[in-house]
Amino acid sequence: MEKSNTPYQALFQPYKLGLIERTGCFSTTVVSPGLECKNRITLSAMTRGRCGQDLVPTNHHAEYYAQRAAGGFTVTESASISDRSLAYGGAPGIFNDAHTEGWKKVVDKVHSVKGNIFIQLLHCGRQTHSSLQNGQTPLAPSAVRIRGQNQIVKKDFEVPQEMTIQDINLVVKQYKEAAERARKAGFDGVELNAGHGHLPDQFLRDSANKRTDSYGGSAQNRCKFLLEVVQQLVDVFGAGRVGVKLTPVTHHGDMNDSNPLELYQTLLRALSNLKIAYVVLKNESDPENFQDFGYPASKKQIPCVYSAFRNYFTGAIVANGGITLEEADEGIRTGKFDFVAFGQLFISNPDLVDRARNGYQLNRSIDWGTAFYGDQKGYTDYPKYQVPSNILTELMNPLKINDLFLPNRITMSPMDRVRTPAPYIPTELNVKYYAQRATAGLIVCEATPVSQRSMSYPGSPCIYNDDQAKGWALVTKAVHDKGGRLFLQLFHGGRKTHSSLQNGLEPWAPSAIAIRGNCYSAQNKPFEKPHEMTEAEIQFTLQEFVDAAKRAKTAGFDGVEINGGNGHLPDQFLRDSANKRTDQWGGSVENRCKFVIQLIQKLNTIFPGRVSIKLTPIGHTGDMNDSNPIQLYTYLLQQLSKLNLAYVTLVEDKSQENADGHGYPASDKQIQNLYKSLRPHYKGILFANHSITPERANQDIKDGLYDAVSFGQLYINNPDLVYRVRNGFQLNTNFDFKTYFGGDEKGYTDFPTFEEEKKQ
Repeated sequence: MEKSNTPYQALFQPYKLGLIERTGCFSTTVVSPGLECKNRITLSAMTRGRCGQDLVPTNHHAEYYAQRAAGGFTVTESASISDRSLAYGGAPGIFNDAHTEGWKKVVDKVHSVKGNIFIQLLHCGRQTHSSLQNGQTPLAPSAVRIRGQNQIVKKDFEVPQEMTIQDINLVVKQYKEAAERARKAGFDGVELNAGHGHLPDQFLRDSANKRTDSYGGSAQNRCKFLLEVVQQLVDVFGAGRVGVKLTPVTHHGDMNDSNPLELYQTLLRALSNLKIAYVVLKNESDPENFQDFGYPASKKQIPCVYSAFRNYFTGAIVANGGITLEEADEGIRTGKFDFVAFGQLFISNPDLVDRARNGYQLNRSIDWGTAFYGDQKGYTDYPKYQVPSNILTELMNPLKINDLFLPNRITMSPMDRVRTPAPYIPTELNVKYYAQRATAGLIVCEATPVSQRSMSYPGSPCIYNDDQAKGWALVTKAVHDKGGRLFLQLFHGGRKTHSSLQNGLEPWAPSAIAIRGNCYSAQNKPFEKPHEMTEAEIQFTLQEFVDAAKRAKTAGFDGVEINGGNGHLPDQFLRDSANKRTDQWGGSVENRCKFVIQLIQKLNTIFPGRVSIKLTPIGHTGDMNDSNPIQLYTYLLQQLSKLNLAYVTLVEDKSQENADGHGYPASDKQIQNLYKSLRPHYKGILFANHSITPERANQDIKDGLYDAVSFGQLYINNPDLVYRVRNGFQLNTNFDFKTYFGGDEKGYTDFPTFEEEKKQ
């Protein structure tokens, strides 16, 4: 499948639901071809109470489900299988011909918009009242009353009638007949509601099932009723079109089990043997003593139902229960589950799939006064998202960099934030910072020293030992779990440091030329005259970069970027204000480019197609200048075009005439229109950087000046920068420079997202 620019890549991977294959000695036979699902978003079954007394679905139902049919598959609200399984006024039925005809209109409408639709079958058992079902006493596995009141009729729950074997057989038959009607109506599949305290759930859990026959007692016996029902559904629809909804630790309806782990492990093994398509697992969060029932908190019973049961069921796991789009995407990517059933979000976002695909703002305003019962108000009248006219579409287009896919062209520039104290191992604070910004097309982590002799800024995380690599592995995992991509910027300060910053080691440089001025990161001590590197020291330093790149790969980075600008070591080799050598590493343009070219060639053996470099052709930071930058960078970019780089970042510096009193010309006098001047000489992917607004970037990309933009300051204040740009929302530009470098979470991980700002 062709990837798109969606921020939720995992959610939009297709899936064959119910694919069943049998592998023999010499071939694989497809038993069930599976249902083609375009994405992993499903509409959860939600009772909305829009039927009349006849319980027949109406045109409003057809419109409601068609509006929400863009998911992988849609599940209808619970449909009662008999007139003795009615729990909610206005809920539809599926036990007579009129119901079947009503549902057929719904199915036809969903199919007309190329949607897949399952029906959820319901028998409420004891969780009703005789007044809701023509005076008939509720049925249940045992004569155990639900404590409390039925909120529909505002009367106490009644003691139900304990089902005989004949009653059980009749109900199993009614499930099959309902499934046959559903198939006649054209449904793509059927889901059994076996949770939320309804009849199959009552058989499963020992708070409601006190039987001593073959349907009660052991976990295996208590699963028997549900499995008999599922077998009937399989006989009608085929195993690949049957799903079951389970709520292992919800206490709704006075439900609990003394050993839910054993019970649901037993059940899921049996359902796997039946090869049904999916199970829905609700990860409930009921508190201790929910509704005064005296039961333990859900999370104390099973902290996470997905990790508890994932390995016991071979079909698809559908997650349900207050899951955000971000959590859904991460859960699918990490294999916790395969689909997510959204409920409330679908009420107010009929176009939820489209909003998720494009990263548009969600409508979180639900009118609860119209959520249950009524007409189209609060049912089919929620509007679709209106795309603002100021959307910067070029920035939102995906970009393919060799074999790496970027969902958008907004990248995060490496920025030294000096939040990592000695021994310079990335911390949980670093993890949080980068994970917050994982929606970027690409994150490039801050300049990371490759050795003790390459440090310029105390507090920078490093990559010269294995412990530091393990710290970075926590960062990469967090970003990858959120669907992001990240490169590590490899850094060597060269002469742009001070011996006091690197355990007394003297700075190395291509030539013994000190930077004029003071080193602010070393308490403003004057820069020292560096040691001119020997041939052996040059080779040793190249190997330090290689070793650092190997550690970066072990840590899980997607690639590396060389800091080849801003007056650091590779930049010192490139430009003739710092490189006065007369050997093979200096003099001519070709010689001065040799260090960078050899470095890239070496790193390419570790990260083929995933090496990049940042260049500052006209920046004067670090007492840097070149007498002929056009000639130098034209040659360099032409050579880099041959090396299969991931990308090159060109920084459009704005240095003024005689900046820092060094006597150099203004940047724009050296090369006017940097990108127009140098773009023709590089044939690969080009990133732009330095004080570029989103609006300018969008136009420049459209004009072909570069392919993506690297944002710095804007990413400090806007962890959700992609979301803001995508929706045309205001950016946070309240910069507090006092918290940029050093410190704790203040000014680092405490910037709110746009949605969080709205709540403040």
